[in-house]
Amino acid sequence: MRKYFNMLLLSLFLLSSCEKDDDFIDVDGLPPGLLTETEKIATEPGREFIIKAKITDNDGLRSVNLKNSDFHLNKTIDLTLDGIVHEYDLNYKFKVPADIKGDQFPLEITVTDLGGRTSTSTVIVSMDGDFDAPVFTVSPDQEITVLLKPSTRLNVKFNVEDNKALDVVKVSIPELNYEKEVRVEGKSLSFIEGINLPAAVAAYTLQLKATDKAGLSTEKQSIIRVSEMPDFPKMYLSDVDDAALLNSDVFGRPMLIERTAPFTYRARYYAEKAGVELRFLPQKTDFAPIAFGIDPENSKVLTDDPEISKPIVLGSKGYYEITFNVKSGEYHVGTYTPADKPLAIGTPMLLDPTRPGEGSIPLQIGLVGAGLPDAGNWNPAEPLILTQDSENKFLFTAEMNLTAGTVVEFIISAQHSWGWWPEPFWRWDRSNDPESNVSNGGENPGKWTIKTSGRYVFKFDTHLKRSQFFPKN
Repeated sequence: MRKYFNMLLLSLFLLSSCEKDDDFIDVDGLPPGLLTETEKIATEPGREFIIKAKITDNDGLRSVNLKNSDFHLNKTIDLTLDGIVHEYDLNYKFKVPADIKGDQFPLEITVTDLGGRTSTSTVIVSMDGDFDAPVFTVSPDQEITVLLKPSTRLNVKFNVEDNKALDVVKVSIPELNYEKEVRVEGKSLSFIEGINLPAAVAAYTLQLKATDKAGLSTEKQSIIRVSEMPDFPKMYLSDVDDAALLNSDVFGRPMLIERTAPFTYRARYYAEKAGVELRFLPQKTDFAPIAFGIDPENSKVLTDDPEISKPIVLGSKGYYEITFNVKSGEYHVGTYTPADKPLAIGTPMLLDPTRPGEGSIPLQIGLVGAGLPDAGNWNPAEPLILTQDSENKFLFTAEMNLTAGTVVEFIISAQHSWGWWPEPFWRWDRSNDPESNVSNGGENPGKWTIKTSGRYVFKFDTHLKRSQFFPKN
């Protein structure tokens, strides 16, 4: 019996020796110091935040524990791995679950020193963070023209939105000593105000600034040129009647047309149905200050006034050619049949034209790039296939679901089982903000960031060499 008693005492002694750090000596016997950077962290579901704190202890630190059951967070950081630590700067990143429900969550921070003493602090993590600056959904182009008239007037028009709450929007034209500040309650503001301009050739700077309740701001600036009717280097066709649709597209709205001579332009367009309404714009983001349409007082000429101009209405399906002169107002509308041939989709395409024996695949074209659903990463073997229209063989479309923030880039190319880059393919007239397609040439694309989640439509016309990419709804 005595033998077993002695063994029990020995076991207890060895156990206590293991739990006790023979090198540890209390310095002050006080719990650790714990100073968090803030008592509240504002974030949102699915976003990463950082927990920061200054931790000190004269006796030495053992560990830091971070805990919140709603986040499924129970993280212990061991501070004894590199010797005795007396000071530690906590800088821990954590991503909130995207499906979290609730507004505020207490996150408990517990620090333990080598003497077993603890200090605890609680940081409130709230889901009311604001990280996105306001967005101008409709705003003037970087350069706009106001036509010189007996009564020269600029309609300042824009729409601005914020995902949380707007605070103030400022509008100014320094050269005219014009300033206006609008306090906003809510998430959006639609602004329109007419400003009389001196009846003289001049240039002004229009400055817009929107700030939200979190202090995040967005600025826009436009140069306003007052002049006689200019010979616009570019002109655009619009087949929509809402400025918001001109701004919600990824690219292609409005559609670039051809300048054929001074003050003279030619538009070629395919109407997918009867009754399509067209106007022509020298600016890309709005129908003001100039929109060419039929003059209601003389239907044989166009007027530039967006307040009174009527659209050109196309009476049936098919290809149209519209020519017009912005100085005289004369215009002509006619139909035509394309002289080129559409792609023979589905016919055999040799995998290696130099070696016919290698076989063929049915000709298909699609979007080849990155960020696209149901497609490979820059792999011609796995494009997002474009569907050929049953009535107009020049027209191809694809639809896809995209999430806000997604970055996409692509060209149009024939599919190839081996990942080769065969003809036909179409790239872009320029990588930044492209306005037309180039057959078997052109530039590689830039990157387009999707602004709004939803269903998107891509349309491409091989005859017109024009494409559009826009939200479906």
